[in-house]
Amino acid sequence: MSTSGPRLSRLMTMVPWLMTHDGVTIQETADHFGISADQCEKDLWLLVVCGLPGHMPDQLVDIQFWDDGRIHVIDPQTLDRPLRLSGDEVMSLLVALRLLAQVPGAHDRDVLYGLIHRLEQHLEQAAVGAVLIDSGVRAQVLITIEQALEDSALIELVYASGTHDEVTARSVQPMGVRVDSGFTYLEAYCLQAEAVRTFRLDRILEATMGESVSVPEIALTTTEAISMVAEVEIQEQARWVMDLVQVEAVSQGPDGKFYGEIAYRDLDWLVRIVLSAGGAMRVIAPTSVSTEVAAAARNALSAYS
Repeated sequence: MSTSGPRLSRLMTMVPWLMTHDGVTIQETADHFGISADQCEKDLWLLVVCGLPGHMPDQLVDIQFWDDGRIHVIDPQTLDRPLRLSGDEVMSLLVALRLLAQVPGAHDRDVLYGLIHRLEQHLEQAAVGAVLIDSGVRAQVLITIEQALEDSALIELVYASGTHDEVTARSVQPMGVRVDSGFTYLEAYCLQAEAVRTFRLDRILEATMGESVSVPEIALTTTEAISMVAEVEIQEQARWVMDLVQVEAVSQGPDGKFYGEIAYRDLDWLVRIVLSAGGAMRVIAPTSVSTEVAAAARNALSAYS
């Protein structure tokens, strides 16, 4: 694994730290940065050959550390203070942290909110507006899921399906939470389906703690894949599909058609995508999916006969 990234970060922070701790020893510096004394000395030798473009003697970082065993920064060049995050970098971190705070799980929320508070203070000093993130997930749903995961308890869900235009009640045993393509999903064993299912958190209308029910142990340890993959063929006039859904491993054949793979969690959703292309898209594999698409197309045509 490359160590250049961590080393560069250490070097950028080492000079300003040494300036505020003039006369510190190599061993004390190594202990502070969590490295060996030998590595610390190598870092110092690298620093003294770094500087501004031109690399003339007066343009290099000047640090003395070989005379009395203590480190003295003579000329830090432009490294006299720690680097500060730009407004865009702070904004990106805030968005990510606020989204993470809305994902159920064993996060250290005190640390999360502390970081968010410090970043917001930085934004205020930079006269940038506050960041508000709304994932569309109800607070009560988040609290219930987090509690159920902690207690290994059942949850009673009221769920709005994204493919069947219906609202159903489910009893589920939570297994975990994951984020994919900007959405957060609850992976759980559904007692009604007697199988593992995923539920998009922003589609959960209600969530309450349920009664304790014995769920088959094999169900909770299943490795059933959340996503399945279909190989598809897309004609030129339907290339807009690739803007609508994520198509991986895309290649274009000599006939001008595009070939790729679509990961899906719900077969009905995939069928709708294929049918919406009006015949300009088809499933190559697996056969069971292409058969399902053909059956759905026949049913749709029969409505007009």
